[in-house]
Amino acid sequence: MRLESALIDDHLYLFGGWDEKLKCFPRNEIWVMKCRGPERERKWMKRLAGGRSIPPSCWKARCVVLKGIICSFGGRKKDGDCLGEVYGLDPKKMKWMEITTPAGGKKPWKRLLCCLCAIGSRMIMFGGLSGGEEIPGDHLQSGAKQIEDQFNLFWNNEIY
Repeated sequence: MRLESALIDDHLYLFGGWDEKLKCFPRNEIWVMKCRGPERERKWMKRLAGGRSIPPSCWKARCVVLKGIICSFGGRKKDGDCLGEVYGLDPKKMKWMEITTPAGGKKPWKRLLCCLCAIGSRMIMFGGLSGGEEIPGDHLQSGAKQIEDQFNLFWNNEIY
């Protein structure tokens, strides 16, 4: 299904992916399940999220949790194009926002199936596929890494 998942406290959040019954059309639904407590309370619930910048339906994106916000990067849309934006979901308010880079700031290539990790308040991303196009200079052997600081909102090629 190639969907995103994030665990915050005792709730598991699922987003995106595709539905094989619908012949792989991408999804942008959010499903939540409480993982602790009595078994009768462990049910999947479909949640609606609003906000000014709702990410498009996609699959093969990646997400991490930074300071309680589920941050989603990349993925592939229904038309086959890859995404290169970062979206944040505040699970308490169920609101989406696009996390933007300042004008003129560097951004990584659009991609899917990359490796995305959170360390402190930083998102580290490397690898992945560009949907059929070569990603120049982005080979794991070369050590190419991209770091996004959620608060300064810039991409950088150096590890701090």
